[in-house]
Amino acid sequence: MKYRLSNCPPGSEVIITELCGGTGAQDNLKSLGLKLGDKTILSTDRAISGPLNVFLNGILISIGKELSSKIIVESNEEFPLTLAQTKAGDESEVTKINSNGDIRFRLLDMGLVRGVKIKTVRFAPLGDPISIELNGFNLSLRLNEAESIDVKMINFGSNGAEKKRGWWR
Repeated sequence: MKYRLSNCPPGSEVIITELCGGTGAQDNLKSLGLKLGDKTILSTDRAISGPLNVFLNGILISIGKELSSKIIVESNEEFPLTLAQTKAGDESEVTKINSNGDIRFRLLDMGLVRGVKIKTVRFAPLGDPISIELNGFNLSLRLNEAESIDVKMINFGSNGAEKKRGWWR
């Protein structure tokens, strides 16, 4: 299974397979001594926020939170992933709805059922709500609702790697 490095739990052993960032992110990865195909182990002393620590050939390397979300890794283990952990542009498939009561029924009525493919469109400036696209329409969800939806990644978004054209070009 493929994941973003920032979504992997502490102590997991992963292999770096691709990078969603642009040339700046690739240069930062090279300056840290990491390259595609490297086998790394996430440190067990992981803080909730801040840099992510990984071991590469016995050397501890700290990777910033934003850069670690651009690194795609592969693992033999399966890690739980929620809709709230996806990034803008990611495509995923719903595997389970963990809500109860009226919220669960409302989510099911809006089409969030097991097996439906969704695309994370954008996050509000403060991270709540989340806008997703499913079955041809856009839907906004609160962050706590998105945390109750388990997903499986299908395709990782570019995370801003493509060149954006401004009004002056």
